[in-house]
Amino acid sequence: MPLSHTSLYSDFKNASWKRLINCISILFLLLSALAISSYWLVHSGEQQNVAIMVHVLLLVCVFAAVASIGLRNQRQQLEENLKKNQAQDILFKIASSINTCRELKELLNRFCDSIYLAIEADNVSIWLVTENNWLEYIASTGIDPAIVNQHKKLKLTDELSNVITENKIIHNNEHVTKLAETLLCDVSEDYKSYYIPLHYQDRTLGVIRIKITSLPFNNHQNFEELLVTLAKHLSIAIEKARVDQESRRMIIMQERSLIANELHDSLAQTLASLRFQVRVLDENLQSTSEFKSIRGIEQVENSLDEAYSDLRELIAHCRTPINNQGLIAAVEKLISRFRKESGMHVLLQKEWQYSDLPPNMEMHIFRIIQEAMNNIRKHSDANNVHIMFRCNEKGDHHILIENDGIGFETPTSSDHPGKHLGLTIMKERAAHLGGELRIESEPDEGTRIELNFKYNAEAIDDPLKRLSGITR
Repeated sequence: MPLSHTSLYSDFKNASWKRLINCISILFLLLSALAISSYWLVHSGEQQNVAIMVHVLLLVCVFAAVASIGLRNQRQQLEENLKKNQAQDILFKIASSINTCRELKELLNRFCDSIYLAIEADNVSIWLVTENNWLEYIASTGIDPAIVNQHKKLKLTDELSNVITENKIIHNNEHVTKLAETLLCDVSEDYKSYYIPLHYQDRTLGVIRIKITSLPFNNHQNFEELLVTLAKHLSIAIEKARVDQESRRMIIMQERSLIANELHDSLAQTLASLRFQVRVLDENLQSTSEFKSIRGIEQVENSLDEAYSDLRELIAHCRTPINNQGLIAAVEKLISRFRKESGMHVLLQKEWQYSDLPPNMEMHIFRIIQEAMNNIRKHSDANNVHIMFRCNEKGDHHILIENDGIGFETPTSSDHPGKHLGLTIMKERAAHLGGELRIESEPDEGTRIELNFKYNAEAIDDPLKRLSGITR
């Protein structure tokens, strides 16, 4: 039968009280015997010599008992000091290892190894909150590698979120025990496990799970204080790594935005001016020049149009519309603006809860949808648009964009390179995702665009790319 959540502490506490009661009982009996012996010594008469010997013997016993209790207390105090020093050594070593690690994965693995050896734990594992409300296994020590090599994660239910957002050590709770079940651990003895939430300010970053057979310290409070302190150090290190990565990302975004502004204010303006001048030249020469000259000017004009479109695409790519809320929020904002500008009815269907894409892949998807929506607004003359996002547990992603507009003839490879440039770029973006973009359209039959690709977050070694948090 599983014990209560304080079973290890209770066993030690009960044993300590039992030893104390035994010592007090023995001392009380000896003092009582000494009092009786003193009374006998006063009234012994002819047996005075025997009474003296018994009295002296009892005095020696009392002295020995007091000395023994004193030595035991001194030894226990010494052991307690050694345990405190050991706790400080553990804290120092682990804090030092955290500070010397550059990558988060290495830091977490070293943290698990240090804890495992220092307190002789059965096993140690770390779970972090990732995007889309998953609690994901990241690192461990003492667990079968054949088990942990498989990607492990658990969906964050409301109950589990409420448990780990509380700022206290958790024992024997059915919701956190699911972490042990996910790692195929023996959950019948999960009362021996300590679950220490990782908190940074008002955010919950994850959970440390430590399973032990016996308490490493005599003082249970000191042990829990050590665990809480270690969790605080690890939380700070995780948050620092996340902030550093976010800072690097913001620097890159600022540089890209600066480049986009420079391109817009210089090269884009120059190309726009050249396009205007070539058009004017073409119109002026239509009636006076020969066919070859006019044809050459038209080719220059098409090349300028193509270059201008490429440049506008580059500028748009440098300016990132996706905020911290992710792809779906950016698409919803795009749809809201599309409805106001076109008056079309747009149905958005979302089955995206299993998706865990990195920002660069979300950006390619957004650009594909953005280009498709622009084409619908400009050319389709549609009344209804249907957009669907679907992803299953295996990482199969499917995106559909269809409309009931006038349609068009599907482009062929013989078309002019400057023609259907947007569709070509969409296919190139699909190739970057490792997927396929299919475009089906017929005149007066509407248009259907399908994007299919496979992506699984377990292919990413760096957990920083997936970190999130629970806000209390």
